[in-house]
Amino acid sequence: MINVLVSKTEHERDRVLIEAAVADAFSLHWVDFTDPENIPQSVLAEADAIVGQVDLTDAQYVLAPKLKLVQILKSGYEMIDMNRAQRHGVAVSNNGGANAISVAEHVLMLMLSLYRQLLFHHNSVVQGPWENRKLQNQELYGKTLGIIGLGHIGQALAERAQALGMSIRYFDVVRKEGIEQERGHRFQMLPDVFAESDIVSVHVPLTDYSRNLINRRTLKMMRPDALLINAARGGVQEEAALHEALAGGWIAGAGLDVFQTEPLPLSSPLCALPNVVLTPHSAPAIETYSRAVQHAVGNLQRLDQGVPLVNLVVDHEANTRAFLQHHPDADLGSPTPRV
Repeated sequence: MINVLVSKTEHERDRVLIEAAVADAFSLHWVDFTDPENIPQSVLAEADAIVGQVDLTDAQYVLAPKLKLVQILKSGYEMIDMNRAQRHGVAVSNNGGANAISVAEHVLMLMLSLYRQLLFHHNSVVQGPWENRKLQNQELYGKTLGIIGLGHIGQALAERAQALGMSIRYFDVVRKEGIEQERGHRFQMLPDVFAESDIVSVHVPLTDYSRNLINRRTLKMMRPDALLINAARGGVQEEAALHEALAGGWIAGAGLDVFQTEPLPLSSPLCALPNVVLTPHSAPAIETYSRAVQHAVGNLQRLDQGVPLVNLVVDHEANTRAFLQHHPDADLGSPTPRV
């Protein structure tokens, strides 16, 4: 039986799901990782796995010689120093796309809310005046969706958007030629995705390469009738530049579920814009959480049985460096273009 440390900072909902799923299969220990000095060394010494967004120090890894896995319940892993984990031989796994369906549906909701002017029409009914003669609604059918990052979520979005009659083009530092052949998606370099898409939706992890990907330079690549959707990470967007683009008519609108600072301050100038739909990092649905716990428990079972782990976090920065080696002139959207 393996020893599993579960971060006390995990949501109570997840803790209940974990306890129910694990039953007596593993030895569970709830640990407060926010206070590293008070973690008993004896607990770390016997740990085979950790569940939670836990970034151990080098000293803590040394105190945990049996540790083989840090299992995250979310998709994002930017809180963990991947290089440090790799140096100590510890695998990091995320939720394996447990949130892909719900985030893809949320993105479609944002797209439709903007194209159908949902907030404007709602207010015209409940506040007046009744407005149905100034319709500027648009269909998704026939539009081009540009997806930046064709991972679990990007693929789930592409599948659903294609079913609505949209054509898909994408950029990813790991080209998905099999999916291109199977689904008819079109790979393009990043500037072309920005320039030629009716809607651009961002689905990349937050890394040194993707930070501030949405900036004045990349926003100016977009068409004035295009929409931007970000349900990935707030650090991907420069919000001052995005506000400038939305207020200045560089782009037509934006649907945002993530922000540089969360909660988004009510004083943010984004809140005053008429051409945005903002949601409070609420893309995951209730089904996401049970699915994420199932994935996590399945991985713990694999660890216990000595079989290969799944949903291992890909070193996105290493993949990006490899992409740049093969495409040294590629423009990856840095606020300052490389010379």
